[in-house]
Amino acid sequence: MKTYFDCFPCFFHQTKRTGELLEIDENTIWKLLKGVSKILSEADINCPPPKTASFVYDFISRTLRNPDPFRHLKRESIEHALSLFKKVRARIHESSDRLESAIRYAAAGNVIDYGISSDFDLLNELDTVANREFFKWEYHEFLKDLKDAPWVLILGDNCGESVFDRLLIEELKRPVYYAVRGAPIINDVTKEDAISSGIGEVAKIVSTGCKAPGIVFDWCSREFLDLFKSAPLIISKGQGNFETLSDKGLSIYFLFKIKCTVVAKYLSCPLGSLYFGKSLVIS
Repeated sequence: MKTYFDCFPCFFHQTKRTGELLEIDENTIWKLLKGVSKILSEADINCPPPKTASFVYDFISRTLRNPDPFRHLKRESIEHALSLFKKVRARIHESSDRLESAIRYAAAGNVIDYGISSDFDLLNELDTVANREFFKWEYHEFLKDLKDAPWVLILGDNCGESVFDRLLIEELKRPVYYAVRGAPIINDVTKEDAISSGIGEVAKIVSTGCKAPGIVFDWCSREFLDLFKSAPLIISKGQGNFETLSDKGLSIYFLFKIKCTVVAKYLSCPLGSLYFGKSLVIS
C-alpha cells in the first residue's frame, strides 16, 4: 500500500499529538513540525505509510534525544491491559467457541490507547467491540488452514493489545512464534514489551529486525525473513502491518480495526470496521 495524499496531514497530526502526549513545550513541538515537513517534502509516495512514519519518528526520537519516548506510556498500557487479563480470559472461557472469542478480543484489544481513563470503561469497550459484526470475517476459512498448520506466526502490533494476543495464542493450541519490532517506535511492541505482556510464557518471541511500525522486508533480518517464508499460517495484527503487507499477494490473515480514512477507502469499508481475513487488494 502506497502513501496517499491524506496521509501527510495525518503525519503532522501525529507529530503534534506526540508532543502533547509527552508534555513537550510548544517551541519544541514547532521544531518537530518543521523537521517533519522537510522529511515529508522528500517522501516517496510509493512507499507504505509505516515506512514513511519510521523516518518521522526517528527524527522525533533524535530531536528529543530519547530512543524510546513512549516508554512510560507503553508501560501504562500494558499494566492497564494486564489488570483486565483475568476478566477477559473468563469471558473467553465462558463462550461457546473459545477460539472465535479469543480472535474477537484480540481485535478489540486494538482500542487500547492513551486516553482510556478507567478499567470499567476499557472493559466495556472491549466487550462492545468484541461483539460487533466484522466487515470481513473469514473464520471458517481460517479454521481449515489452522487444521493443517503445525505452527503459527503472529505479527505483533501495539503494546497493550499484546496482552490479549496472549489469550489468542492460548486458544490456537499450536506452537506460536510472536514477531515484534526490532527497536522501539511509537507504542509498538518490542521484545521487552512482549515479555512484560506475558507473551514469553506462551510463545517464542522473535524480532523482525525492522524498526518500522510495520513489516518492511528490505529492513527485516534474514532470520525473520526465513521464518516468515516458512510459516504455514500467519496472523498479522494491526493496521501498520496491513499497510505494509496487503499488496504483496501473500496468504496472510489480517486482524485489525480500521482506524483511518485512507485504509477505509482502500478497502471500501466504513471507518472503524473490524477486519479478519485475507486481503484481495493489489495496487
